[in-house]
Amino acid sequence: MVAQIDRRYVRLAGIAPTLRRLLTYTMFEGRPATTRGQWFNPVVRWNLMQGIEKEPIQPIDRPIFILGVGRSGTTHLGRLLSAHPDVGWLNEPKLMWNLIVPGEDVSGFYSKHGKFLLSASDVTPKVRERAARAFSRYQRISRSRRVMDKYPEMTYRAEFIRELFPDAILVAIIRRPEDFVNSVVEWNTVHGFADEDWWGVGRRKWTHIRQELAPMHESVSQIIGSSSLSVAEMAASEWVLGMHHIYANRTKLDIIVNYEELATNPVSEIMRIESTCQLSPSRAVHELARATTSGRLRTDPADFGRLADAVAEVRHQLDV
Repeated sequence: MVAQIDRRYVRLAGIAPTLRRLLTYTMFEGRPATTRGQWFNPVVRWNLMQGIEKEPIQPIDRPIFILGVGRSGTTHLGRLLSAHPDVGWLNEPKLMWNLIVPGEDVSGFYSKHGKFLLSASDVTPKVRERAARAFSRYQRISRSRRVMDKYPEMTYRAEFIRELFPDAILVAIIRRPEDFVNSVVEWNTVHGFADEDWWGVGRRKWTHIRQELAPMHESVSQIIGSSSLSVAEMAASEWVLGMHHIYANRTKLDIIVNYEELATNPVSEIMRIESTCQLSPSRAVHELARATTSGRLRTDPADFGRLADAVAEVRHQLDV
């Protein structure tokens, strides 16, 4: 599905959101190592640098950031809200953030260095200017009244976002650990190859998870540091650490969305999200949510292995 667009999206969202998504995908979203079309990245980089270096800074009105570990419904939620006539959606703009914060790339797609944890102290005057120019260029060219950014790494950067954009709205989405683990295992089986898989090039993302995030949770740190893990246990580790961070920083978020609630009550949940994001109710968004959100929740069990106790602890805290 190119740019997360299919026939139902075109029919329900309409021409303007569809064209905006195509423009965004083509000129603002880089192609990571696990996808095709990487030959086009120099064009995307050129466009982004034009903004970062030359774009006049304009006010960015209440940008929306979708947080949550990958495979938790972040893309589906972003796709639904992108049908709103006011919203321009940047779907995992890793290359853009790599240029705003030089070296920011924990997956190793665009550089060999990076880190998960960015705080207010990482917002230097240069970073602030680059972010303002990049978002201004996207807002102007896409003709969006509101910019929405979905990038799982931002789950660990609430303070960083608030320092960059004080009026930002942070939307976190969480999902049952069984569904997350099974989804990651399946994705890795289908898309992983050679030295590139769910955890990036040469598993650089996993290295960052072990070095940066694991020390935040003692039981996970002990398990990760003492022995090799199965793919399911690695996925369980990522879920525990991501959910632990969301729970610990819940007061900094504007709303926490439960994927299962979105799946079973898509329109009412989307209306709650629209209200939190200060978006007017959109019939197109509601119809897309009703037509494309599957209410059939998975019931497959997952083997958390040595992470079972840590998973149980965090899921109790978040009631997921």
